[in-house]
Amino acid sequence: MQSAYTAAGVMLIASIVTAQPIPTGSSTVTVSYETAQGEVSFSGERAYLPDAAGPTDATSLGAAPNIRAFNATNSFGRRTTLANSNPQFQHVLDEDETLITHAFFKNIPTQLGEVYFPDLVPDGLVTITIGPIEFATPVEVDRETLMLHALWNGDQVDQLPLFYINLHNHHTAENVFRDMEDFINGGVFSDFPVANYVLGDVSPVISGSGTNTLHLTFTFPYAILENLEEAGQTVPGNLPAPQGFLEPFHIHVEYVVREAAVEVDAVPLASFGSATAMQGIILLASLFVLRRRHKSAIGQT
Repeated sequence: MQSAYTAAGVMLIASIVTAQPIPTGSSTVTVSYETAQGEVSFSGERAYLPDAAGPTDATSLGAAPNIRAFNATNSFGRRTTLANSNPQFQHVLDEDETLITHAFFKNIPTQLGEVYFPDLVPDGLVTITIGPIEFATPVEVDRETLMLHALWNGDQVDQLPLFYINLHNHHTAENVFRDMEDFINGGVFSDFPVANYVLGDVSPVISGSGTNTLHLTFTFPYAILENLEEAGQTVPGNLPAPQGFLEPFHIHVEYVVREAAVEVDAVPLASFGSATAMQGIILLASLFVLRRRHKSAIGQT
């Protein structure tokens, strides 16, 4: 049995299966954009809600005239929607993973017809910053789950000359998106009448992966909020369309975090001499396999 191992021993990488890592405390949420008079910025502290369900959980972001916001864990977002829709999709969010969501809504219903970013310059940029996002233990970010989601109000869409079939658009940070096949089979991603998702067209930056503290900085062109079915139609004047297209009433950023992998010290060769030691090694390796799934762009492999 010993001949199967080198004299230096074996290095195993493993992580004990634990509960989902949940952010502690709150984070500062800031939305900034450029106007002809200069940059405007709105900020507020937000705790992480374990049961956020929609716009009623969002509160006004500083003095922003039409931006409400919340942070959430494992309760709001396209991945949790899919995981909870059918038992066959539960695996898209592992029991040791947390879905972090930073959500934004318009004031509903009083200012649904108003714009998100008054006086935004043509072709302007919007920046969302979140931080610090604190955890009790080091966490790592799965960049293949990073997504910007936009949602349109159905009553507004019905007023368009050519209304959209799909009210949800999705923009991912990577060309490879985790659980892609499940997102399609579960109806989150759709190719009818055109694809409601674009892979790898946004660039959120989350610093601190592998540590206890994350910071998110996400700058995107306002034009990305145009529905992917939009055909350059003329939007009625009573609808929010400051740059020629109907605005979504909701956007959010979501991504998965998990406890960072822990390196286990090398096991000396001598410890392989007993059946009990071998059973322990097999068990440890099994935990590692269960803990660290590797997924391709079309699902698990």
